[in-house]
Amino acid sequence: MKKITLAAALLLAIGAQAQTFPAPYCEIADEEDVLIEEITTVSFADASIVNTDVSAVLINATSSVASVSPGEIYTIEVGGNTEGEFETDIVAFIDWNQNDILDDDGEVYAVGTLFNTDGTDGISVSLDITVPTDAVLGETRIRITKTYRDDVSTAVTDPCGIKFNPFGFGSQSGYGQALDFTLNLATLSTETFERNALAVYPNPTKDVLNIDYRSNLTGVTVYNVVVGQEVLRRNIEASQLQLDLSEFTSGVYIVKLLSEEGQHSFRVVKE
Repeated sequence: MKKITLAAALLLAIGAQAQTFPAPYCEIADEEDVLIEEITTVSFADASIVNTDVSAVLINATSSVASVSPGEIYTIEVGGNTEGEFETDIVAFIDWNQNDILDDDGEVYAVGTLFNTDGTDGISVSLDITVPTDAVLGETRIRITKTYRDDVSTAVTDPCGIKFNPFGFGSQSGYGQALDFTLNLATLSTETFERNALAVYPNPTKDVLNIDYRSNLTGVTVYNVVVGQEVLRRNIEASQLQLDLSEFTSGVYIVKLLSEEGQHSFRVVKE
C-alpha cells in the first residue's frame, strides 16, 4: 500500500510540475548561457505589455491577454534594448492550431530588426498579422524572441532558444530575451467595429489628433506604450472628436476606441 500511495503522490507531483510555466510549451534551452538584452514593450490587438525584468530569459506575461478573431488583421509592435549600436531580430511564434508547438508552418513571423535603441526611446518594429481563418478558437500562446545578430553572425529562428551562429561555425547561446503572453481567439459578433469607416489624422501628430467614425463613439482611452500607463480616458457620445496630445511626450501611444458596435485599438506617434 505504501508503494501505491508513493507512486500516486509522485504522479501527482509530476502532473503539477508539468503545468508550471512555460508548460506545455518548451523552455529556453541553455538559459544560463544567454546574456539578457531585454524586450521592453509589446503591443498586439488590445494587449499592451511593459517589461522591466532583466534577470529572466523567458518572461511570463501570460496573464496579459490579446483578443483576436479569425480573418482579422492586427498589428504587433515590439521594443527592446540593443545595448548600443547593435542589431537584434524580433520574431513572433503563435500556436494557431493549439498543438503545443510554436513553429509549425504559418506560425512564425519575422517582425523586424531593432537597431541602436535602449527600448525606452520610442523605437520599435511592427508587423501586420492576419489571424488564419482556420485558427482554433480559445486561448493559445504567443512567444516573442529577441536575438542578437550582426553581419557575420545570423540570428537563429528558434522558439526554444536565444541563439546565433557566429561566423557560420554553429549555433550557440547569444544575447536577447523571450516573452510569452496569451491570445484569446473568438469569432466576431454580428455587431463589430467597422475599421474601414474610421478616419484618424494626422498620424504622426504634433498636437491634435482628429478621429471620425460613421456612428457615435462612447469612449476613448490612450496608453503610453513605453511605460504601459493609461494617460487619458474619456467618455463621449459623438462620431467626431479631437484629442489634444500637445502636452504628451514624444513617442508611441495606443488609442482604444469604444462604440456600441465594438472596440478598436490603433497606434499613434506623437512627434
